Amino acid sequence: MKFYELELENETIELRMTTTNAKALENKTGKGIFDLAQDMSVTNISKILMYLLKGKKENVSEKETDELVDKLVDNGYTYERIMMEIIFEALVVSGFLSKEQLAEAKTMKEEVTEKNKEKILEDLQK
Repeated sequence: MKFYELELENETIELRMTTTNAKALENKTGKGIFDLAQDMSVTNISKILMYLLKGKKENVSEKETDELVDKLVDNGYTYERIMMEIIFEALVVSGFLSKEQLAEAKTMKEEVTEKNKEKILEDLQK
């Protein structure tokens, strides 16, 4: 089975969304995996990560997952980066997103970021 491998503080963390875990996550949240992947809330990011961790290790707690999120933040990640660079990449390895869909999502994010920067500059010049 393939995993997305994340190197963090001299540790390799293996992430994969299995079909069983995707179904469990969908049942727990009442949302489809693709809807969840668009929700950038802290709760959602933590939940998705928990189920990605369960691809390798079945018994993963919310506390353990939250500690991983905090460790990622301590190592320079933002919640947006966690979603785009870790969760989306793990969903590609797991077969839920294609590499093309990931590239498209990153392009859309960059375009939105650029538009937001332009708006902020315009507002500052007023």
